[in-house]
Amino acid sequence: MYSLNRSDPDVLAEWQRLSPSQTVPVMMEGDLVLTDSGPMLEYLAETGPALLPESPRRRAEARSWIVYGDRVLGRSLREVVFEKRDKPESEWDQDRIRKGTRGFLGGLPALEMALRDQNFLLGNRPTLAECALFPRFALALLNGVDMPPDFPRTRQWFCRLATYPAFLSSSPERVRNVLVDFA
Repeated sequence: MYSLNRSDPDVLAEWQRLSPSQTVPVMMEGDLVLTDSGPMLEYLAETGPALLPESPRRRAEARSWIVYGDRVLGRSLREVVFEKRDKPESEWDQDRIRKGTRGFLGGLPALEMALRDQNFLLGNRPTLAECALFPRFALALLNGVDMPPDFPRTRQWFCRLATYPAFLSSSPERVRNVLVDFA
């Protein structure tokens, strides 16, 4: 797992070659290059340990959480990340950051409710839903968007995930540092 250093022209050129849409993340396995988290998650679910529940209903629920992560949490968080990226703090549009933060935090009650009777979104172990949502929360922390204490189940869920070796090992070092501090 590597972080993208856009200030290095060689790294930037390689990323542009691998990701014509200029998006992250980029996953490479042999000669396979995937440039969107959705296909990456599906690939991992089909080639790795079981990340989707057995029942069609629960698989659909997992996929719904993935969409929720993209449409609700991701869209809001994007405002914060894109505003802070590559700018000195003095140039940040604080209204854009507040709006993005509000949107992200507005998505937490649904997670809190889903976690009321279980440790993970779909039962007693992480699924593809956690694989999709965990990076959103790590990115939020990295960009100064903390989870308020009035979402204790969501905070505990994130702490559980932050200690899983698979989540830690697949996170860039700067994210791992934030995770260690949070957990």
